[in-house]
Amino acid sequence: MRERLIFTSVILWGTATAVSLTLLLAVPLFYVDIHLENLPQASGLPAETLRHNFNILMVYLVNPFANTLHMPDFPSSPEALQHFKDVKKLFMLALGLMIVLSPMIFLFLKEHLAIVYHNGIRFVMGTPLFIGLVAALIGFDNFFIYFHEIFFRDDTWLFNPDTDPIINVLTENYFMYTFILFLILFELLFFLLYWSGNKRVQRKFIGKTER
Repeated sequence: MRERLIFTSVILWGTATAVSLTLLLAVPLFYVDIHLENLPQASGLPAETLRHNFNILMVYLVNPFANTLHMPDFPSSPEALQHFKDVKKLFMLALGLMIVLSPMIFLFLKEHLAIVYHNGIRFVMGTPLFIGLVAALIGFDNFFIYFHEIFFRDDTWLFNPDTDPIINVLTENYFMYTFILFLILFELLFFLLYWSGNKRVQRKFIGKTER
């Protein structure tokens, strides 16, 4: 029972950590996307202005003490502000779980539970790959809609470009890039856990054969 609790906590920790790292890397990713999608031409704003406003948005999302959001060059409707508030709550949850559950990863490694849950880790690694395959089959636009319908109870995420022009620069491609980044980080985290268990098994096997 104790080992299962630790393993479940590690899964939550890994998911929360992948989300948190994706959140941090979302800033340089947006800087790159500015040039990939030529966002200055699409928005009529210089790249420096886009970066400034995006930084304001990200500080609001990751700072637990930031209670208001005001992007000087992108007016926001009450519905959009509510959506960003809901997104902030999810990010705060992810950051909180990453911190609170971090001791579990040390217990998991210290007690060599990667050996016990070797197959379990492989199953966990396969789950996001399956989700990614589903997203590819149904199209990311449809996956994006289903994702929001699951995690958000209202339709505040349906931004109107006329009242919430930020949606013109937070493109579907950008969200797809962040989703791919999350999958890569998630897989990497659990691959390292799987690898640690695999190395432990190999050392035990080599030790037995040398006797």
